[in-house]
Amino acid sequence: AIEFEFEINCEAIDTMMESMTFLKSNNCAAVCTEDEAPDCFRHYLIVQSHHDFCPEEGIPEEIEDGFHDFDTACTAPCAIDRKATEGAEDCPVGSCDKGPGDDAYAALILNDCGKDCSSDECKDLYFTLRYQHDKCEHDTISSASEEGMHDLEVPCGIHKCNYDGVDNNLVCVDDHDDHDHGDDHGDDHDEETDIAREMGDGAS
Repeated sequence: AIEFEFEINCEAIDTMMESMTFLKSNNCAAVCTEDEAPDCFRHYLIVQSHHDFCPEEGIPEEIEDGFHDFDTACTAPCAIDRKATEGAEDCPVGSCDKGPGDDAYAALILNDCGKDCSSDECKDLYFTLRYQHDKCEHDTISSASEEGMHDLEVPCGIHKCNYDGVDNNLVCVDDHDDHDHGDDHGDDHDEETDIAREMGDGAS
């Protein structure tokens, strides 16, 4: 956010929607690299960072579902975890192998967790699906599971957990090997960069 000059603000719905509209209106699902389509790339980062960081109940459905139309052509240089929920348990450590997330989604539907997600079984299945959605490559789960998970966020949103037990997840882990802004930048690719320090109260 600092590098590309935007603010992560979970209350900035208009900003999120403006960026999503730009992505849809400018063929960004086809070309979205920083070099070839810098405006698409920047607007994708705005959508991606808010989608990944902000509590799901505050993200418009158009962002939740539409985001995945662009996550193949658009590749973010780093990823952040969802904003921590005070008092929530630690998320269970999951797997990024293909299969568990889709199986969990199928079981969530089979067990009518979309109607009542209060059981421990629904909770465990939801956390399995959530982990693969949040922490793994986008093709780890199917498009149906991705979009279906967002439908389940309302009934299953009663279950909260925090990744890695941290209090503030507004940390960008740089994994973009091609991104070069200086002679010593390559040495920093695997280091965590705390982008919260300059965000102030914007990430709320």
